[in-house]
Amino acid sequence: MKRAALVASLASALLGPALAQAEIVPGSVGASDAALAVAPGGSPLVAYVVQGSLRVASRSADGTWRSTRLAELPGRRVVLAGLAAGRNGSDAVLAEDAGGRWLALAERRAGRWRVRKVAAAPRRGLLGFGGLALDRSGHPLVAYAYELASRRTWLRLVHEDRGGRLLGERVTRGGFPPSDVLPSAAPAVLPSGAVRVVAAYGGATIEWSRTQDHRDWVGQLLYGSTLGAPAGIVRAAAGAGGVWSAWTELFPSAGESQLLLTLHGDGERTTVLDHHGFLVSLALAATGPEVAADDYVDLDPAHSVFAGVVYDASGGALELGAALEGYAVDAAGARHYLLDEPSGLAWYRAPAPPAARVVLAAAAAGTVVDLSGRVAGATGGSVELWRETSGRSELLATLPLSPDGSFSRADTPPVRPVTYRAVYRDPATGLPLASLLRTPFD
Repeated sequence: MKRAALVASLASALLGPALAQAEIVPGSVGASDAALAVAPGGSPLVAYVVQGSLRVASRSADGTWRSTRLAELPGRRVVLAGLAAGRNGSDAVLAEDAGGRWLALAERRAGRWRVRKVAAAPRRGLLGFGGLALDRSGHPLVAYAYELASRRTWLRLVHEDRGGRLLGERVTRGGFPPSDVLPSAAPAVLPSGAVRVVAAYGGATIEWSRTQDHRDWVGQLLYGSTLGAPAGIVRAAAGAGGVWSAWTELFPSAGESQLLLTLHGDGERTTVLDHHGFLVSLALAATGPEVAADDYVDLDPAHSVFAGVVYDASGGALELGAALEGYAVDAAGARHYLLDEPSGLAWYRAPAPPAARVVLAAAAAGTVVDLSGRVAGATGGSVELWRETSGRSELLATLPLSPDGSFSRADTPPVRPVTYRAVYRDPATGLPLASLLRTPFD
C-alpha cells in the first residue's frame, strides 16, 4: 500500500493547474481499440491496439507518457475486454481475440509485464465478451462465458491463488442459460471483498453471488426481455448502495440500441439512459454512477460519425466532439476522458464535470441548410461548426458567440448525405463539448 505522503504528492501534482489542452498518447494514431483506467493516486493508464499490437501507456506525475508493447499475446486480432490500474503500478489488461477464440491476461508487477492465456474457445464454440476487476489485494478477477453451437453457455470466474497461478471456478453448469447471442460477463468487488458476476445473454441479465457456504453460486435476475438482446460488453461496479451494472440492449424491431443502467441493492431498478448508443464504460462518482457511451450517425453503409456521451443516473448528458474510447472518475472527483481524435488518442482531465452544454439545430430550404444553436453556460468565446460527410470532416466556420451564447450560419453543402457538429472547447481544460445532428440531410 502506498504511504499517505506519496499519495498526497501524486494527488498534488495532478491537482495543479488544469490541462489547457489534450495530451496525445504516444503512438496511438489509428488505434482500432482503446481503454482508460485511473490509478488510486489519480494517474491515467491507457491500453490501445495499433495494427494488431497491444500497447499500454502510463503517465508520470511530471506529465511524461511511457508506452510499452505487449508482445506475447496468442494472436493479432486483438480487442480490449478490460483495463484496471492498481496501487504501486500493479496494473492488468484483459485482451481477447476479435473472433472469440482466446482470452489473455497481462499483469504488471514491479515494472514488468507478464502475459498469460486465460481461456481458449472450446471445439464448436466461441468465447463471449469478458470482464476484469481487481480484488481488495490488487489481484485480477476475470469473468467470461463461452457458448457452444447448441446455444448452451457456461459462465466462469478466474482468480489467482497465493502462488500467483490462475484458477478457474465454474459459476454456472449444465449449459445454463441457453442463449441465441454470445454472452457477456463482468466481475464486481463489494466493499466487504465479496465478489459478484454480472452476465448478460439472449433474453436476460443475471447477477451471480456465492452461496453462504461458498460451495456454489446463486443468480438474481436483473433484467429480462423477449424482444431485446445484449450487444458487446457489460460492466459492473459495487458501491455502498449495491451493485451497478450497464450494458447495451439491441431491439431490432424498433431500430434501437438502448443503453441500460441497473442497480441491484434493495431490489432491482433499471433505467434506460439512451435509445441509440453503445456502452464504453461505467464509473462510480461521489454523486452516483456515470455511464460513457458512443452514439452515432450512419451517413452510408461504410461510414458512421460518432459522438461520445457521458450520462448520469438522473438523466443528465454531456456530449463530446469525438468518439469516446474511455472514461473514468478518480478519487478526488476529477473526470478523465479518452477521445479518438485525428492526431491520436487524446486524454483530458477536468477537476469537475463541465457546466457548459451545446445545442445545435438545422433546417433545410432547398439547397441551403440553416444552422443555429447555443452554448448554454458559456459567457464568451467561439464555437466551431463542422461539416460531416462520408469519409471527410471539414471545419466550416469558427463563429464568435453572442452574449447569450447563441450562434448561426447558413451552408450550401456540395455533397450529401451530410450532417453537422458544433464544438465548444472548454476554456479551462480544452475538452471539446459538442452537439452532433442525429438526422443527416440526404
